[in-house]
Amino acid sequence: MHEMTLAQDMIRIIERTLGGKVRLERVNVTIGPLAGISGESLRFCFTEIARLEDFGEPELTINYTKARLLCLDCREEYSSDDLFHCCPRCGSIRKRVLSGREFTVDSVELEEGEEPDG
Repeated sequence: MHEMTLAQDMIRIIERTLGGKVRLERVNVTIGPLAGISGESLRFCFTEIARLEDFGEPELTINYTKARLLCLDCREEYSSDDLFHCCPRCGSIRKRVLSGREFTVDSVELEEGEEPDG
């Protein structure tokens, strides 16, 4: 389960960015369908790691995107939830991935009155 490692890395990055430990209210992330990340597993792991590392029990809000694909036969750009869809215009399976592998921390919300301890 690589979501545990991702959650640990997220906490480390947040701590380093904020300059110390702080109780978090919410963390907002974006995950693309081709990133290979289970949102529910990440949510569970992140909540547990945050609690164990004294960051409170923040809510992890996940924004799921669609993949943007380019058909290599007819040049149609289209979106999909996975790589298994054929081109909606010509039915080709040949495609180039334009986006969909995203995994970003978009914003962090602190509990009221919290400031980093570092």
